[in-house]
Amino acid sequence: MKKYLFACLLLPLAACSGGGETADGTDNGEHVWTEQVNTINKAEGVEDIVGAASERRRREIDEQMQ
Repeated sequence: MKKYLFACLLLPLAACSGGGETADGTDNGEHVWTEQVNTINKAEGVEDIVGAASERRRREIDEQMQ
């Protein structure tokens, strides 16, 4: 019985000890989805560049058609 009581008292201490990781599961404090969010942001930037180039080509075609 004393073993169980000791285990029950020791378990919360072990669960609360810092393991070097932050609450979100990373060592350096970044969010676990940081890489994915950065990739999406880069894709949105590329989308803006492609859209601007497409608009520029449409204007050039329209000017040539006139």
